[in-house]
Amino acid sequence: MIRAGLIGAGLSLIYVMGITLLSPFCTVCLTPLLGVGTGYLASWFDKPLRAESSLMHGVIAGLMAGVGAIMGQMLAAFVNVVLVTHSEQLNIFLTEVGLTEFIVNDNAAYWQATMVLNSFCGVFNLALIVGLGAVGGMLWFQRHQNNSLSTLST
Repeated sequence: MIRAGLIGAGLSLIYVMGITLLSPFCTVCLTPLLGVGTGYLASWFDKPLRAESSLMHGVIAGLMAGVGAIMGQMLAAFVNVVLVTHSEQLNIFLTEVGLTEFIVNDNAAYWQATMVLNSFCGVFNLALIVGLGAVGGMLWFQRHQNNSLSTLST
């Protein structure tokens, strides 16, 4: 469970940090796969004998991966805000392209909006990863239970 959680946390940190630089809403696309995969991997590593323990392994590994996702989300939000509010070349480029409505005039409002939006997406991703980590643990248990029953009956 710890190995799967650390693998999931590392992957989610890198994935979410890379995607959040584009938009925090894009992170919701692959976090379901990350949650299910982490929960399945946790049960695969530990091979629990009961459904409850498989569920718990998936939840704990999903929680670890979700914390990695929140850390990646907040780090990327900070980098994004620093790049946008301190780049004068960006404002010149946006003016040349004709996107003057995207020029940041109030840095404090941009900081607040970006951090609130990323916090919202981060908490949503955490809940999604933890819940689907439990689903991944149960999927492993159901598959393992069916395989062990079929080998016992033959």
